[in-house]
Amino acid sequence: MLKKYLVTSIVVGAIFLTGCDKDEKASLPLSTSVDEQIIEKESVIAPVPLVLTLAQKEHYYKEYLAIVNQLNEKYGTSLKLDPITTFSADYWLELKDFEDMLKGRIDTSYVVIDNKEVFSPVKVPKFVELHMGSQQTIIRVDGSFDTQLSKDMPGGRQLFSVMHSLSSKIEQGEGNWTQTGYEPSIKDQGSAYNITIGGYYSYNGVSSPHIIEVEYYCNIYGGIT
Repeated sequence: MLKKYLVTSIVVGAIFLTGCDKDEKASLPLSTSVDEQIIEKESVIAPVPLVLTLAQKEHYYKEYLAIVNQLNEKYGTSLKLDPITTFSADYWLELKDFEDMLKGRIDTSYVVIDNKEVFSPVKVPKFVELHMGSQQTIIRVDGSFDTQLSKDMPGGRQLFSVMHSLSSKIEQGEGNWTQTGYEPSIKDQGSAYNITIGGYYSYNGVSSPHIIEVEYYCNIYGGIT
């Protein structure tokens, strides 16, 4: 089984996948213990938020929009400024601090952590470390499947029969994650599912699109990793 593998995920104007999330069946997995992941944060001095009047906020918001557009044009990214009504007090930064924060998010990658435990097909977690510069966030992905016995395989074995749903959310770290869709692809004669997930990560008033790929494997007994 592969160890951790790293995939560079440059923020581009991605065509997002569409998919319907169905209600997951409520059931406990065979095992719910997953090695605890610890994010080691670098010692970085955070910029001090500004205290602004409403008129000043409107002015800064226009400047932020100009910065976002300039960086998108320069780096070919698809950053998007969130509505001003969603801005928290700590989102208001000096223009240079705001630009530096966005430049850090351009260098983006992710790592999918292999499961060390075997789970029931009803709900199988995967954990993805999303890296953006010095910032790291863990996204939890939950897949729901059915398996069935295949007598066509030598000796007989369990294989995936259907995928019911897939959902994802932030497990650890700052910001917000919104899943926009997913596209499953069954492979290896039904013993594996490769799933491409589309979503938006929002932090400090700016959203960026991301594409993440995870893979689930079914063992001969129907346990999923």
